Amino acid sequence: MADAIVSVFLEKLLNTLAEEGLYVTKFREQFEKLQTELQLMQCFLKDADRLKRKNDTINKVLAVLRELIYEAEDILADCQLQSRDDALFSNGCLTCISPPVLHFKHQNGKRINEIIGEITQIKQNIQSLLGGALLFQPNAINGKDQMTRWSSQVYDHTMVVGLEADTKKIKDWLFEAAREGKQEILAIGVVGMGGLGKTTIAQKVFNIEKEIDDHFDRRMWVSVSQTFTEEQIMRSMLRNLGDASVGDDANELLKKINQYLLGKRYLIVMDDVWGEDVAWWGRISQGLPKGNGSCVIITTRNERVSRKMGVKETRIHRPKFLNKDYSWLLFQKIAFAASEGQCIYPDLEDVGKEIVDKCEGLPLAIKAVGGMMLCKASYYHEWRRIADHFRDELAENDDSVMASLQLSYDELPPYLKSCFLSFSLYPEDCVITKQQVVHWWIGEGFVPLRSGRSSTDAGEDCFSGLINRCLIEVVDKTYNGTILTCKMHDMVRELVIKIAKDDAFSVTNKTNCRHSGITNNMDRKQLTANPKLRGLVSTTKSGEVNKIESSTAKKLSEFRYLRVLDVSKSIFELPIGSLLFHIGSLHHLTYLSLSNIHPLIELPASLEKLTNLQILDLSYCQNLRTLPHNLITLSKLKVLDVSNCGSLECLPKGLGRLSNLEVLLGFRPARSSHGCCIGELRNLTRLRILGLHLTHADEVEENELNAMVNLRDLENLSISCFDSHGSDLTSKLDKLYPPQQLYELSLKFYPGKMSPAWLNPIALPLLKYLSISSGNLANVNQNFWGYNNIVWKIQGLMLESLSDLELEWPMLQEAMQSLRIVNVSWCPELVSFPIDDVGFRGGMRAGNERISIEAWNYKGLNLGLVELILACGLLGPKEREMDPDSVKSTLSNLAFGNVMAAAARDYQKELLAQEKAQSSTANEEVDLDELMDDPELEKLHADRIAALKKEAEKREALKRKGHGDYREITEGDFLGEVTGSEKVVCHFYHEEFYRCKIMDKHLKALALKHMDTKFIKLDAENAPFFVTKLAVKTLPCVIIFRKGVAVDRLVGFQDLGAKDDFAMRTLEVVLIKKGIISEKKNEDDEDDVYDESRRRTVRSSVNHDSDSD
Repeated sequence: MADAIVSVFLEKLLNTLAEEGLYVTKFREQFEKLQTELQLMQCFLKDADRLKRKNDTINKVLAVLRELIYEAEDILADCQLQSRDDALFSNGCLTCISPPVLHFKHQNGKRINEIIGEITQIKQNIQSLLGGALLFQPNAINGKDQMTRWSSQVYDHTMVVGLEADTKKIKDWLFEAAREGKQEILAIGVVGMGGLGKTTIAQKVFNIEKEIDDHFDRRMWVSVSQTFTEEQIMRSMLRNLGDASVGDDANELLKKINQYLLGKRYLIVMDDVWGEDVAWWGRISQGLPKGNGSCVIITTRNERVSRKMGVKETRIHRPKFLNKDYSWLLFQKIAFAASEGQCIYPDLEDVGKEIVDKCEGLPLAIKAVGGMMLCKASYYHEWRRIADHFRDELAENDDSVMASLQLSYDELPPYLKSCFLSFSLYPEDCVITKQQVVHWWIGEGFVPLRSGRSSTDAGEDCFSGLINRCLIEVVDKTYNGTILTCKMHDMVRELVIKIAKDDAFSVTNKTNCRHSGITNNMDRKQLTANPKLRGLVSTTKSGEVNKIESSTAKKLSEFRYLRVLDVSKSIFELPIGSLLFHIGSLHHLTYLSLSNIHPLIELPASLEKLTNLQILDLSYCQNLRTLPHNLITLSKLKVLDVSNCGSLECLPKGLGRLSNLEVLLGFRPARSSHGCCIGELRNLTRLRILGLHLTHADEVEENELNAMVNLRDLENLSISCFDSHGSDLTSKLDKLYPPQQLYELSLKFYPGKMSPAWLNPIALPLLKYLSISSGNLANVNQNFWGYNNIVWKIQGLMLESLSDLELEWPMLQEAMQSLRIVNVSWCPELVSFPIDDVGFRGGMRAGNERISIEAWNYKGLNLGLVELILACGLLGPKEREMDPDSVKSTLSNLAFGNVMAAAARDYQKELLAQEKAQSSTANEEVDLDELMDDPELEKLHADRIAALKKEAEKREALKRKGHGDYREITEGDFLGEVTGSEKVVCHFYHEEFYRCKIMDKHLKALALKHMDTKFIKLDAENAPFFVTKLAVKTLPCVIIFRKGVAVDRLVGFQDLGAKDDFAMRTLEVVLIKKGIISEKKNEDDEDDVYDESRRRTVRSSVNHDSDSD
């Protein structure tokens, strides 16, 4: 990757020379000479990089060049630092004649001349080894790639071809087992070489949601890496079941899995199993409930592995290579994505098919070369050159997959090679956040800056470049297609680790490696022995926490050339203040992430020493209270993220001086003159992404309402009113003036009943994506619908947790004629939305346009209610004679309110009849005098007294533990509370959520009634650690603990009929079924009485014209 290192250094050198720094200027002549030598060398470095795999001499020469470039870059950085120090401390005096400065100038001037001489000699050596004269190429001189022919957006390359028969075969096996209800777990094996599409087949089957959901109650996908433990496998299974338990005991984990799956039909995918020692599976499978037609799919390269895991010969599927037609079709879909998957260049078809033929029908190889050709110019000579290059690679490596991947790497632009190698730090099967790697690339200078493009945009382009080339795979996206996380295929990872090792990019067994990942199993000694580190990044898998020892933290200050430091999601042995002290000496730092560091309360004033800092990520630091005032001196800062910092009151006054800011998240205006007001946003003219957090009306003055109008570059605005107070805030929000050029808008926890007046297609004519979630919104302003034929240009719409919002689908279609994506959940008052079932993902035609729907269906939710009605026996005599499927069919066609009304009335009548029958048998008279002298009765009386006394003592003991009351606890109390009692119900809530208040009311009543179980509540906003650990994503969330282990949960009101007016008895029955409380006999449940006047009917998508019974 010598060409990549040279390219990155030249980019930095050109930018630095343009800044005219004092000490850079003193060495200008030498740096310019170095620049010329490197630009000339760029002309042949790409060929030299490729040939080094065959020529050991070239390999050694390039290794020397790499170290020289790194050293030159460090000298350049020192010059910049010295310039800063002189500017700070000179006070107008001539510091350039002081002894330290003279020594600095002499030493570095001498060393730069030596580096220039050595690089000149290397250039001559490589020229002679290559056997050709150097040609001066303009493109190499300016260090910029030719623009690709199509780079507008990331396209979806997950399409598959030729696998219909494979998926049908697996489906048939699964559904046959489900229908027959076999007692043993059916094991199915998908066996074949790497890159053949085994995982793709399993994914395609796993994600046929409606069919799979019809046959299986639970689904689990487990990626089995080459190095794993049984506990990791079981934790992954539990996460699939919604349980992020942190318990360490393997037996307890397996018991919990069994409890979740007991009585359920389930499907497990064990993807990419390697080793033949599969005793771990034997132990796990023994603990799984049998019967009901449950299945496991195993994908592996080794057929013996599948047999050892219990797969019979008749249930082994061996995918075949794609034939020529399918291979060409897949290649076209990727390489010609810009022309809808069709080759429209006749002169490219023959050479394209020649390239495809060399892939030998392997999907991964075809995707790799297809993604590479997507980014190449559509010229015959360019395609011919790559075809010849591929032929040479195959001559050296008979593995067509690895040859195609190596070709893809060789053909990457230099800047993308460095970005690609960054993935070598991450563990196998790790899900990687896009934000982390993009920030890393920006901080280390991997991202080339183009005129008119912001750093963050350029970083996004680099990420898209790797996605388009199929070198990384998308895992998770937002509703509008924005990528959140990604992963890497194991064969691609194998290549990237090999290259990173050869080039000393990230392998810790060398003292000259430049990057290292922070994980719990890393070699601390090797890490601290490496003084040349430039990047130290947290690469812990999701759900895990780093534990950083004191010795490692204290060594940080020795990494004097460290550019990137990400210690997010970490726990430290030494106090956080000491850690920050060591970080304060890292003067070359450009990217610092302290995200999810809960002990962090404040940042020290020494932060001002980090004058090169461009990205500061403090997100999810829930106890962070203040930021130092000198934060505003970090003039190079481009990204500041303080989102989800619940204790942070405001940002420091003067923030508007940070004129280079492109991304500002979690901005909280001050309520006094001591902090930053919203008016300072006017000065942040480079802002592209802004996240506002508003809670009080006095945070925004009348003269600040137009503060965002002139932010010409602002594309993405998010306004959150989480924990807001007072109606005055709504009137202030209604008067805001967002910039007209907004591309994406998000409103969260909006406090008003009516949408703001500015939310209309005239005020926001360029808006493409709109998200509204939570809050009180019930209706939209008349302006929302537009007028005079002016309609929205919105393409994506998300509506979430808006229980009162009333919108009609036909009106929405009319106002948003460009709509392509709709994502809806928990909005029960919507009318006529085209949703047919729970979790339906598909499309519908609206004129000539296709609209993708992803939503929870309000009619479909009735099926969950039907299950509840059946379980609780809330049926009349007629319905009880029907089979369950008929009951479901009948009830699912009724509106939700009708079902509840009928069920509640029938149940009430039955209770009244039982009470009448009991009272009729109580008319017999008893001679009390005779009973008083009965010795047996006296003994029974004494036993009863003793039992009552024992029961009273037990109740007192339980009261001392907090039973019998519904209490609020803190995050610090959590572990003690859930482990201090055998049975615990914990409600994760937020005080402003209406549904959380409903849940509170019922849990408070149940706490008094069920003394044996402890009932507690925890504010989710103030408990980020356990919210993350337990994967709490939707509120209200009620988690059930038994002996300190989370065994089950209720998310929202889905298990309670999905309505706000459910009865306490409904919740009680659900908790009884889950075994956390016991049935109380002969007690009145006043909450069961159905109040006709309070019933709210939800319009179903079947009959939205009627809300009557």
